[in-house]
Amino acid sequence: MSTQFPIIELSGTPRMQGRGHGEALRDAIARVREQWRESLTLRFGVHPDEFIEAFLAQTSFVDAMRRWTPRLLEEIEGIAEGSGRPLQETLAFQFMDEEWWFGTMRYPRKRDTPNHCSVIACRARAGSAAILGQNMDLRAYHDGGQAMIVISESGAPRATVLTICGMIGLCGANEAGVGVAVNTLWQLPSAADGLPVACVMREILATRSVAEAGEWIRTPRHASGQHYMIGDPASFASFEASATLVNAVPWPEPSPAFVHTNHPIDSTRIRRDEENSRNRYTTLCGLASGKTLTLEEVKSALSIGAGSDPISVRPKPDDPASAMTFASIVMELKRPPAIQVAGGPPCSNPYRAIETFHAW
Repeated sequence: MSTQFPIIELSGTPRMQGRGHGEALRDAIARVREQWRESLTLRFGVHPDEFIEAFLAQTSFVDAMRRWTPRLLEEIEGIAEGSGRPLQETLAFQFMDEEWWFGTMRYPRKRDTPNHCSVIACRARAGSAAILGQNMDLRAYHDGGQAMIVISESGAPRATVLTICGMIGLCGANEAGVGVAVNTLWQLPSAADGLPVACVMREILATRSVAEAGEWIRTPRHASGQHYMIGDPASFASFEASATLVNAVPWPEPSPAFVHTNHPIDSTRIRRDEENSRNRYTTLCGLASGKTLTLEEVKSALSIGAGSDPISVRPKPDDPASAMTFASIVMELKRPPAIQVAGGPPCSNPYRAIETFHAW
């Protein structure tokens, strides 16, 4: 597991930033991509090129990007050029949440169980900044691909983004103090012509406040069911988005903390395949109930590795398709934010301060 990981500062046009990303992380990108390609065959029983061709041909994600986030499409093209990997492969690799539901729909012989993520948000209090934390749980074949990229674009706040080498991002925060964490809601409707999760997340990090981000998130059609927890130094907003609806989830009063896992909060229908999510939710709610969590308490909660449904997930030995906590991130949402990241499950990997912002 990666206790150390690269931090890459990017600048210039979106294509130039993508090229810089691809060139700097070329070897890691090649390694992660080959492991991902092998997983496509293991999970769906087809050659990876066949999967990628069908995935892109039967969806319109690239068209959605041209409409709503064209600069991110240019950045992805730059990643392909800089890394020396095929553009089609590089595009498909960005659409991680979309790959899960497409694969299950297109190749139903084997269900592709969605990965898990746990999110904690804490309101600011006297002397302490608002906190947003997340365990990003992915498949174990992504391990070793942990990286941070720093994006500097004209007209947008500088952003620090947790990512997989060769991907535009998973979650992060910008210098205005806007942070975003995400977790999949596979139960909600998807759309083959919607905007993928990674693009929605990156566009949120181009905004300067929760209010601005909350207005933008209702603009595109969403490709996948996803929860977005967005915060800034003064406020938070929680959105459960899908192809048919963007639902604002109210913060439970008077709690100073908010928790989310992988089921819609207001859903009264309990499914058997939600058991892991609901058990993690119960664990975190118990820790956060009625109290203001400190930064160390948030890190401690995200580091729980015991029990049948742990918050911090270790991979199964010799199973590259098993779930694991790819990284854990905690963000103090101030201007500029303070970010700490553990590369791998935080129950066995230390948090590391990410020094990419300068004081305003």
